[in-house]
Amino acid sequence: MTDTPLRVRAQVRHEPDRSYAVLVQRPDGEFVLVGTTRSTGELGNVACQGAARLHGVPAGSITWANLDLVVPQPPYGRDGQLVRVVAVENPDDRSELEELGAAGQAHWLGHEGGWFVTVPGHGTGIHPSEYLDFEPVLSPEEEATLLAYGKKASSG
Repeated sequence: MTDTPLRVRAQVRHEPDRSYAVLVQRPDGEFVLVGTTRSTGELGNVACQGAARLHGVPAGSITWANLDLVVPQPPYGRDGQLVRVVAVENPDDRSELEELGAAGQAHWLGHEGGWFVTVPGHGTGIHPSEYLDFEPVLSPEEEATLLAYGKKASSG
């Protein structure tokens, strides 16, 4: 037996109900479903726990350090689209709470498994898909503010 930790490959599949299916690669190369979640924050835990079960190793022996997790861009979002922030991770954090309901522009960050969202007056931050409305109804004022903010940011 080797002391080298098991390196695990996992990938996420976006489900039609906007949940996430986590698949882990078996030694024969096939990816198998090990669990599902509705939270991007749980993807790593589901992958690590599922990989431990799949490979027959003790729970906790597979961690983020030996996990390669691929999260593709969801089919319901596209780079540069306008979104609305509908939830925040920490509602006790006033700066996060102030973004609730705000419109922004989103760009996919695959290595983070989330969206880099620019919200005028609040700056930018990474948001999981489940915190965003990808079909927002924006007022003409919101659209004008987003366009002006985008032009200002791109001009330096």
